[in-house]
Amino acid sequence: MASTSLRHDKREDEEGYKFTRRSTRHEMTHVEGADLSGRPRLGRRESEPHSSEVNYLHDVLTTNFPEDRVMWDLHHYFTVKGNTIDMQFDISFFRGFYLPHELSSYRASEHDNRIPTMAVNILSKSTYNLDIGLNALQCRDIGIPVYIVFNPYLPNPWSLRAPFLRVHYIEDPNESYIVRDLREACLVESEDDDEEENAQALDPDKLVDVRPDLLPFMFGIKKLRRTFEGGLPRYRLILVDRTTLRPLPTRVEQERQRAEQERQRAEQAEKKLKELEEELKKLKTG
Repeated sequence: MASTSLRHDKREDEEGYKFTRRSTRHEMTHVEGADLSGRPRLGRRESEPHSSEVNYLHDVLTTNFPEDRVMWDLHHYFTVKGNTIDMQFDISFFRGFYLPHELSSYRASEHDNRIPTMAVNILSKSTYNLDIGLNALQCRDIGIPVYIVFNPYLPNPWSLRAPFLRVHYIEDPNESYIVRDLREACLVESEDDDEEENAQALDPDKLVDVRPDLLPFMFGIKKLRRTFEGGLPRYRLILVDRTTLRPLPTRVEQERQRAEQERQRAEQAEKKLKELEEELKKLKTG
């Protein structure tokens, strides 16, 4: 089980012993098959692809669902049958939950035992065993309706090689998770990543749609133009609007869309004004 413990630095000075709190998650997840060649830095951000995908999902969710709560890189503490479960998610998404302040950790007991509507973990070399295995079991025990793992770049292990999206979801509270896997991209990033081109090019047959009663989007994989070191392909988990079949925009993309809409409205207004001026001119000369 992931946890954070106190490591004691016994350098005694005038103020006494010093204590340092740091995450021990990566020290506790080295199981068979994990890459032990390097020690990951503290925290979950272990590579640029990992950081990029977490930032992207946080951006998309906060931009499109400002009335909901999105958390990232937090310890979450839940109580199940008298036991406290400590879990870390890259992204946790709470529908209909307003919380104005930021948190150092999320303790469900302090918030009416509310659980995330959806939790997401981006796979990394040192945590993929935990995220695929124990975390999925614990999410089911907690009752999280949708738990997602996504591999945006790792070529190994072969069974999880990118692109790999796994969606666990609960239909019946008394049953186990239903699991849906997706290994094909529904969209390939174009040179200018034009929204209209994306909407036309997106393959709706390569989407995963679960729990429409809870989530206002579907899941897909987008192949990015940039690559990872060694030329490895890069992929992105995208959230697709169920009605328009368009990927939900980031904040910058949304602002660009608004600017384009304003430009089009201005052009239409100018065109209408010119038409009225022409009509008035004809009336005066007629």
